[in-house]
Amino acid sequence: MENQHNPKQTEEIAALLTDLFAVNAVYNQNGNIIFSLEYLYDREQSDKVIKDRLNTAGYNFKLHQQDENLLLSINPGRKERIPPVNIILFLATLFTVYFVPVFLKQTVISETLTSAFDNTFRALENGAGLVFTIALISILLVHEMGHFVASRRRQIVTSWPYFIPAPNIIGTFGAIIKSKSPFWNRRDLIEVGAAGPIAGWFVAIFWLIFGLGQSQIVSPETLSATGEMFFLLEGESVLMKLATLAIVGEAPAGQVYYLSEAAFAGWVGLLVTAINLLPIGQLDGGHIMYGLFREKQKIMGGVAMGLLVFLGFLSPLWWFFAGMGLVFGINHPPTLNDQRPISRTAFWMAMISIGIMILSFTPVPFR
Repeated sequence: MENQHNPKQTEEIAALLTDLFAVNAVYNQNGNIIFSLEYLYDREQSDKVIKDRLNTAGYNFKLHQQDENLLLSINPGRKERIPPVNIILFLATLFTVYFVPVFLKQTVISETLTSAFDNTFRALENGAGLVFTIALISILLVHEMGHFVASRRRQIVTSWPYFIPAPNIIGTFGAIIKSKSPFWNRRDLIEVGAAGPIAGWFVAIFWLIFGLGQSQIVSPETLSATGEMFFLLEGESVLMKLATLAIVGEAPAGQVYYLSEAAFAGWVGLLVTAINLLPIGQLDGGHIMYGLFREKQKIMGGVAMGLLVFLGFLSPLWWFFAGMGLVFGINHPPTLNDQRPISRTAFWMAMISIGIMILSFTPVPFR
């Protein structure tokens, strides 16, 4: 006797198919849901995409060719599995964020590479890098999981976060998630795009406030010989300026803010969040601006690119991000149903994100 399947489960699975296939029939067999599908596009490419999408979503399934159609047998129960590559990249990033910034600081004051390694291990034994690592990883993790949870809520299949280790002053290039299914409408686009920056920003604010309570105003000459120039405040956003004045106080002429590891991680979190909220292509800001203004996002993306080129003369960091914008595209593609109005929740999430961008953007982070 056949079991009756849950209509909601069937609807959720069907939503992952209809951009690639026409659904001819749906029925239940031995606890599995069977979809008879008709190809709308290239067969080989469609098979590849649907396999990747359903695997990422955590479904067990089988595909059977049936003349010109495809028969999909799928177990409606999902099992969330974190792929080994995501775990390996996370652990590698954990190591580089912990080790590389301390090592780079030691190379400034060490005469040889061997002594730099020796000094690094001694510094790590004394607790250097630990708070910075916990703070920065928590900011990145909460940011990406904000996207992940919002995607699951709106039945959009995304990968688990891919953390990216790097040999730079913060030990990472951040983290990304990959969308495996299209955005159904502009409401979903905004909610998924804004959830990450909002969640990560609040964590960054926590670490910033906590860390500024341990930060100091010092003379730069007293730190240059110890490599501690690494944690000097190089650039300020509106929010950073207000927070340092309120918590640390105003720095006299010739003095600088020396940030604790927690405050520096919070500062990095604000910078990364603001960069993500630029209205360019596949950045979070590109998602949000397209969700709000559709085709007008192209104009905003072009203006943002021009601003980055100009700011690059003050801080070459921005030329790197302008180049990335050109590589991955300035314009945002449409959703499957651009005509559906955005929700009140999506609107306010977009407004909060714009406010975060204004408060957190640092025109000259490094010189």
